Amino acid sequence: MRVVLLCVLFTVNSYNALADTRCFDQQRFCFATERDDDRYTLTLYRHAPLPVVVTVYAPQLASHHATYALVDDTPVTLATLDNPAAFWRTMRVRWTPGELNATHNDDIRYSPPLKPIDAYPIVQGYDGQFSHTGDSRYALDFAADVGTPVYAARGGVVIDVKADSNSGGASQRYAGDANYIAILHDDGTTGEYYHLKHQGVRVSRGEQVARGAHIGDTGNTGFSSLPHLHFAVYRAKSHGRFESVRVRFSPPLIDTSTH
Repeated sequence: MRVVLLCVLFTVNSYNALADTRCFDQQRFCFATERDDDRYTLTLYRHAPLPVVVTVYAPQLASHHATYALVDDTPVTLATLDNPAAFWRTMRVRWTPGELNATHNDDIRYSPPLKPIDAYPIVQGYDGQFSHTGDSRYALDFAADVGTPVYAARGGVVIDVKADSNSGGASQRYAGDANYIAILHDDGTTGEYYHLKHQGVRVSRGEQVARGAHIGDTGNTGFSSLPHLHFAVYRAKSHGRFESVRVRFSPPLIDTSTH
């Protein structure tokens, strides 16, 4: 299950530097202030060569919030500031890796992420009432013992991973504890594989992976009531949100869940 990423900066009140840079999500993207005479220019840029959608909230912005789709290395000017310390003290930011409002290539047929797929029943399908609602309505949960190999359903570039969690349970309080892999497809959507075991990720951010590659191993981390793999394809939205996309598989999958 995906979660919204939010960060708030807490800083001291004094500010004397000619320039300052603050980065987020393992330097995925950064904000910078640079002095120009008696004022400061505020810019936003991506640090990693991967697309990301960033929404920043601050009273110093014209509309108090703004969303930026960072798809190349060109810095974006956000504002001119009189007091950078006030910005750092009050700003908040939400982000989603991927391309904003990406259009999915519906001609694509995905490979099963587990093999042989007939051995791994779908225990929660599309519109599943336990957790497949709203933004995650087009997700699939496959029951699988811990340590079952996970394969890339579609090739692409690894855009995000988490592997350090050893926590999970049937409660929303564990939602942020899932280990996962997110792969950026060539149409800007991301294929995402959740609830992997502790250190069950076999790829790294920025790595190119082929369809069918062994990318990780199933687990029971995060918001999970039993060992399984959560798979879905998402498009990035503003305000740290996302939206799942209905996809088709080859061979077709049979959903035997009761939702």
